[in-house]
Amino acid sequence: MAKDDATQRTSTGRRPTKVMRKNFPFSFLENPLSALIPAVPYAKEEKVDCHGVAILAENLACSAQPGFPLAFQNVNFSIPCGCRAALIGPNGSGKSTLLRTLAGLNPLAEGTVKLLGVEPRLGRSRIAYLAQRPQLTPFFPLQLKRCVQMGTYAHHGWFEECHHGEANIEKALQLLDLKSLADRPIHQLSGGQLQRALLARATVQGAEILLLDEPFSALDSRSREIVESFLFHSQNTFTVLMATHDPAELKRFDCVLELNHGTLKTLHACRGHPHHHD
Repeated sequence: MAKDDATQRTSTGRRPTKVMRKNFPFSFLENPLSALIPAVPYAKEEKVDCHGVAILAENLACSAQPGFPLAFQNVNFSIPCGCRAALIGPNGSGKSTLLRTLAGLNPLAEGTVKLLGVEPRLGRSRIAYLAQRPQLTPFFPLQLKRCVQMGTYAHHGWFEECHHGEANIEKALQLLDLKSLADRPIHQLSGGQLQRALLARATVQGAEILLLDEPFSALDSRSREIVESFLFHSQNTFTVLMATHDPAELKRFDCVLELNHGTLKTLHACRGHPHHHD
């Protein structure tokens, strides 16, 4: 062992802390989280209002995961801004895959997709995706109100503390009847309460397109009434594409898309539909 190396070891054979310390950047010692995890890049802020088509898909093909068989192909459709569209089809038809593709979570195999004129990518504040079964870490110490506040991260990043938007958070909690639950840990919420919390987060985010994968599946009658009132209120101008299995819901929608056997067809479109939300 070299003399210089030997003099840097203690009687236990370990290097003292001061020797180890020089091998790490100062920023890591001060803030190890930010040193290990780089800032998550968000898409540039978009200030163009939605006019005309909100979602456009042309000759779209995609699989549930890379290397898997195609879930669908030659899919073509368009959804106007402000439209409430239902996505129907049997289990395994590819509804969740289509929504994930529109959200930028699945790569395209073929074709093109544009949401508000831009190809799908992560971090767009104008798009919100709600999975059928949200994956949350059990017993993570996060209160409902803090979860809703996370909607502001799309505007200022993950590791920057938010010092604004309190009024929007309170409004979202009120809209989805969550004020009495604001301080409750999210792992103590029912499935319906959690779905409402995630929709409140999308509201705070200011999302203009909501991609919803069977959001009513875990709701009791009271929660369903609250969510329906939120989604279909005429003063809400966002666009909705929602997967559903319930035929009774279809009368509420402006547009119905059916995905089956790898192909998609439009049963009726928004334009000129009597239920269109003006």
